[in-house]
Amino acid sequence: MNILKNRLLINLILFVISLVVLNSCASQKIEKDLKKQNKTNNYFRGLVVYNIKKGKEIINYNGDKYFTPASNTKLFTFYTSYKTFKDSVIGLQYFKNSDSLIIKGTADPSFLYDFDDSKTINFLKSTNQNIYLVDENIEEPVYGLGWAWDDYTYYYMPEKSQFPIYGNVLELTKISDSITVLPDFFNKYVEINDDKDIRRDYDCNQFYVRSTDSFKERQIPFKTSNQMVADLLGNEIGKKIVVINPKKDILFKPFYSVSYDSLYKQMLVVSDNFIAEQLMLQVGNEVDSVYSVKKAIDYSLENYLLDIPQKPRWVDGSGLSRYNLFTPESLVYLLKKMYREIPHEKLLSYFPIGGETGTLKKYYDNEKPYIYAKSGTLSNNYNLSGYLITKKGTVLIFSYMNNHYQGSSTERKKEMEKVFIKLYNNF
Repeated sequence: MNILKNRLLINLILFVISLVVLNSCASQKIEKDLKKQNKTNNYFRGLVVYNIKKGKEIINYNGDKYFTPASNTKLFTFYTSYKTFKDSVIGLQYFKNSDSLIIKGTADPSFLYDFDDSKTINFLKSTNQNIYLVDENIEEPVYGLGWAWDDYTYYYMPEKSQFPIYGNVLELTKISDSITVLPDFFNKYVEINDDKDIRRDYDCNQFYVRSTDSFKERQIPFKTSNQMVADLLGNEIGKKIVVINPKKDILFKPFYSVSYDSLYKQMLVVSDNFIAEQLMLQVGNEVDSVYSVKKAIDYSLENYLLDIPQKPRWVDGSGLSRYNLFTPESLVYLLKKMYREIPHEKLLSYFPIGGETGTLKKYYDNEKPYIYAKSGTLSNNYNLSGYLITKKGTVLIFSYMNNHYQGSSTERKKEMEKVFIKLYNNF
């Protein structure tokens, strides 16, 4: 009997050793392939993979080198916001008396922007008082450091503002000679002009379409101002709204709108730049009483991320800026913190799922979903950081970053998927 037990024990030990060897061989093979490919490729890449169960890195290739993260920056925005806020967003602040309702913005990105924000709009529609909007603005430029100035007409680069509305974009549809504008307030600002190569003037709200154009739901950012908000909101609720100077002797009350969870999911799943920037403005106000992305970043680095492996250059909330610099090790560090501090099922629900949702819907498909990760794309840069659940149920944290290649990201994604499948099958 003892001999049988000893044999079983020996067999078990040999089995465990074989698994360790196989896993080690798989990770070494991946690193070897990356080094080999690096000799023939002229772009820069890095990969760090961390095995949660073993509590150690299994791959580290250029992990301590700096990369342009693109929208992987939103992971830091998410964590900063998650640590700062609870439950619901303050949609606006207000003061009410017998004949007046005075409101001011709180940088809430959800207002009339594809969220169930009927509470806020109904609150404004239902009042009998005259409505006044306080003329306050954020404490920094409407565009972030290092944003491409000539992208101002594209949906992914709306202005930051203290009282956003409609996501600070309008929507145009042109079929034949018919033009539809949402909100319809902007009808008078849309011009058919075949001599213009731009969609909007840089410094004003004059929009252009060609007579031969045909498109649906083209989103274009508009120039923001509190007067524009008053006009748009007045048009929406059918009531004149007057802009007034700031008043320091008024005690404002908060009016709550949507849940922060709904903002986080929208920001990460579809990679919404606008929500990311507005969240960081809100963080700045919460921690330093100033609507400032920079203040939010400084606070996060000094309070939430003090032990980050390599201090990043972090300048915006969305990752639009090419000034941002993060390392794969720092992204894995952040993902580990998130995994420790946020219930796992809830955490994974914030992420795009490979082959199923958001920015990963067309990539990393599998019979059983195994990639939960945030992509980051700028021209010549593609990164992916998140969680990989292997066939055996092991959770691996990874950051795979590719910078400065020419052409599209398609080949990079194919290369990355081969690595992910090896990890999926061997750990």
